[in-house]
Amino acid sequence: MRQAAWLLLGLPLLAAAQGDDPQNELRDVIEQRIEAVAEQLGDDNNIDLTALTEVLQDYARSPLDLNRAEAQELTQLQLLTDVQVDAILAHRQRFGSYLSVYELQTIDALDPRTLALIRPFVTVRGNASRASLKEMLRNGSHEVLLRSQVNIEQRRGFLGRSDLFGVPYTDPDGDALPDVDDPRVVDSLRLANQLYLGSPIKLYTRYRFRYRQNVSFGITAEKDEGEQFFKGTQPDGFDFYSAHLFLRNIGPVRALALGDYTAQFGQGLVFWSGLAYAAKSAFTMNVKRNGPGLMPYASVNENLFLRGAGVSVDVAKHLVGTAFVSRKDIDANVPDPDAPTAENVDQEAAFSALLEDGFHRTYREVSRKDAVTETIYGGHLRYTRPAWSIGATAAHVEYDRSLDRNLAPYSQFEFEGRRNTTCGADWNVLYRNLTWFGEVARSANGGTAGLSGLLIALDKRLSLAMLYRDYRRNYQNLYAVGFGESTNPWNERGLYTGLEIKPTRAWSINAFFDQFRFPWLRYLTDAPSRGHDVLGQVTWKPNKQVEIYVRARHQARQRNASGVETGIDPLVDVTQENYRFNASYKVSDHVTMRTRMERIDYQRGDAPVERGFLMYQDVVHRPMRSPLELTARVAVFGTDTYNARVYAYENDVIGLFSIPPYYGRGMRWYGMVRWSAARGVDVWVRYGAWIYNDQTSISSGLQETAGNRKSDLKVELRVRL
Repeated sequence: MRQAAWLLLGLPLLAAAQGDDPQNELRDVIEQRIEAVAEQLGDDNNIDLTALTEVLQDYARSPLDLNRAEAQELTQLQLLTDVQVDAILAHRQRFGSYLSVYELQTIDALDPRTLALIRPFVTVRGNASRASLKEMLRNGSHEVLLRSQVNIEQRRGFLGRSDLFGVPYTDPDGDALPDVDDPRVVDSLRLANQLYLGSPIKLYTRYRFRYRQNVSFGITAEKDEGEQFFKGTQPDGFDFYSAHLFLRNIGPVRALALGDYTAQFGQGLVFWSGLAYAAKSAFTMNVKRNGPGLMPYASVNENLFLRGAGVSVDVAKHLVGTAFVSRKDIDANVPDPDAPTAENVDQEAAFSALLEDGFHRTYREVSRKDAVTETIYGGHLRYTRPAWSIGATAAHVEYDRSLDRNLAPYSQFEFEGRRNTTCGADWNVLYRNLTWFGEVARSANGGTAGLSGLLIALDKRLSLAMLYRDYRRNYQNLYAVGFGESTNPWNERGLYTGLEIKPTRAWSINAFFDQFRFPWLRYLTDAPSRGHDVLGQVTWKPNKQVEIYVRARHQARQRNASGVETGIDPLVDVTQENYRFNASYKVSDHVTMRTRMERIDYQRGDAPVERGFLMYQDVVHRPMRSPLELTARVAVFGTDTYNARVYAYENDVIGLFSIPPYYGRGMRWYGMVRWSAARGVDVWVRYGAWIYNDQTSISSGLQETAGNRKSDLKVELRVRL
């Protein structure tokens, strides 16, 4: 009888899904979450969000069992608030095991839109027993990924090489170029770091074995453009290699990581390696981080990971302990890496900065590779009860050289030296429709940082988020991420308030107001300063075919006044206003159109307003029974200055996500084809171009390109078994 009741409740949801391709809907959900995260990161480089994508893809291929799911696994979806997660678990505790996923419709905290979002990622498997290791190895999936990328127009750094069409580099001003036909000239230019050592082709390859979230083994290798390959400075082939073995829920072991992995705890104030996704965005309730603990690493960022071993085990009832250790060589700016220790100041080798780009294209860049050895060890204890949990984290970071930053007045409290220890505690309390969370941290020098927040479901249609942070100016931690205006969790105090209103099934309203102060100086700000950030967004989604939203955002900060020749620069207000209209609509079962118009107004003090705009049209063609899919964009943009640049997420080949800045005046277009050549075999080809109306050359230095056009080609092959 109970099963029949849940089936009847599920009929409306099942009927609404008829006629739609579930795979296309799944991709749309994943792309929406990735775009939201990408906008929070706001970088002008390709960003590798492999970890987040693979979590969603893994749960899509093997949905999460609602009868075995833990809070951590549900929050990993990045689709549910803590209040909603608690409601799902409380329903199971009160009524027993779920009989159907449609039973979720009886939970007040879950609105229809959220139910539609999580539907592809959850299931009910009854009382299935835990799979053995032998079964996991037999039923796991294998994946091989090969990617190649090259810029079409040749750049100065590849002088002497022609592009794909046989066209060599030419100087934008018509000046004479060195005689690169003479090997002695080429060697001289390379020794002077005026030429790249390798080819302009970027290569990436990866093998991955996975069984759900329980077993993961992978090997990743990458070569950036300009780096040598199996010769010269790279006799071992690829510039970067990464490998990992990761086990979860195998006997008494909660998690075991060997090789490369990440460790993320609490709210990120004590220790967090890798990217953090909770930040200010139109997802106004997404302010709480849920540290997953140990996770496998399969990305290509050469810094945001640990290399060694980590383990999480049940120490006692309700108590889980985690220990981790890492030792790896990292890139750093070392004056003379070959100088013996005794010849350096204070009998100690020093470095001035850690380098994160991972490029080793010139002899200078190669000399900085693996210049410093980093050792990290730490641990985390977590005591968990049904309605609350508390954790304690400690981590020690040490380098074999001393970090000497040559600090300026604004940065005089930042970390210097060879070692640092951080420790702290975090908590999470659930009471009915309220979640209280927070973390406090302390560094070895006595600096402290702390945050505390509330998530409240005031009604099924109204949710409130509040977060207060107090990061002292002398808090020091190179492995910390904190919610706030700044990138680093120090020298900031602020209060964030966010609202999410869903008056009807079709309408939703999101808004936040964040006010903050910086008690000490900052870069380009020679006095304590303040600011605020306000966002509002209204979304209309009458059905699965149409979604339209309008967004407005106002940001105000203080910076030094420009043009002051003597004395201390006075502070002036710097304001930026963003206005966006975005529409996504299906014109047929197989074709989706996306339209966006965005405008930015930027002003510094009494200076003239700098304006920018972007308008683009996307077309996504995903036929149900065709091996070919097409994604394309045409965009026009115009900005007065780089300050008025507009960021926009772009669809890319699988595993790669780009959020380039649109600035200057011109047009941007790209097209991408996916060909499903056979079962489990997919090929992507993507070509994109920038065409500027106001430039005769693009970029500078070794990246300079003559002309007003810049384009690139990407080809990727994925084989799944």
